Amino acid sequence: MKLNKLALAYAAAIFDGGLVFLAMIYFLLSGKASVAMARVAAIHFAPYSFLGAILMLIEHVIAGFILGWVFAWLYNKFVKE
Repeated sequence: MKLNKLALAYAAAIFDGGLVFLAMIYFLLSGKASVAMARVAAIHFAPYSFLGAILMLIEHVIAGFILGWVFAWLYNKFVKE
């Protein structure tokens, strides 16, 4: 069975971007784990703020799409028909 590259790429993009965005918003609103999220934001191109949450959402959607597409492409290369 071959994987649909675009379907997996879109699913990975939505999952990755949504998870990071919701985690960042939760930590911003609750004030919990601010040190950990500030460290995570430091390795991204985004500050620890609401603007940073949007920037991390965009960054992770792009990265999730690329990684999902590459994973499906590699899987399809090695799968036996």
